[in-house]
This record gives sequence, structure tokens and C-alpha cells, in this order.
Amino acid sequence: MTKTYNRFHDCSETSEDIQRLRDLHAAMDGAVLGAYGWHDLAERADPIFLDETNEDDHTYQGRLFWPSDFRDEVLARLLALNAERHAEEVRLGIAPGPKGRAESDESE
Repeated sequence: MTKTYNRFHDCSETSEDIQRLRDLHAAMDGAVLGAYGWHDLAERADPIFLDETNEDDHTYQGRLFWPSDFRDEVLARLLALNAERHAEEVRLGIAPGPKGRAESDESE
């Protein structure tokens, strides 16, 4: 797998099998974003080869990935969704609230 993904992230790699893998990854990204109902993001989910000219974080340089502003937008939505889900679980009494106790525990 490592050899395959090293080729996947190599911008000079143009073989048909690696391009197909890149296309499949892009399609999967779009499908996952669409499954969340984030069709606006799915339409814009376009990975690029990151380097020092378009990515400050050296961890991502040399990779085919989303630009940092797009990654930040996806992560912000995931964090907001997580907060909404947690609030609903607290309301239902199945998750700890702000003081570390579920609502059902507080009523006892």
C-alpha cells in the first residue's frame, strides 16, 4: 500500500492506474460530503498537489489533498455537527452534560 500511495501523491506520476485511483478518491470524497448534505462542499472538493507555494503546513506538502482553507471549512462543519449531536444527546439524557453528568443522573 505504501508504494501505491507514494505514487498516488507523486505529481509526476501519470500512469492510468494511479489516475484512476485519484479519481476514485475524489469521487469518494464527494460522496461522503454529499452524504452529510454538504453538496456545496462536494461540488468544490477538488484535491490539488500541495507544495510550499500553496500550503504552509509542511505535513501536507508533497501530497494530493484539499487546500487548507477547504480542509478548515470541512473540519469546522464536522465540529459544529458534533456539538449539535452532543447537545441532542445531553437533552435526551444519554450523554454527560456540562458538569460531566447525564440529565437523568441529575434528576435523581
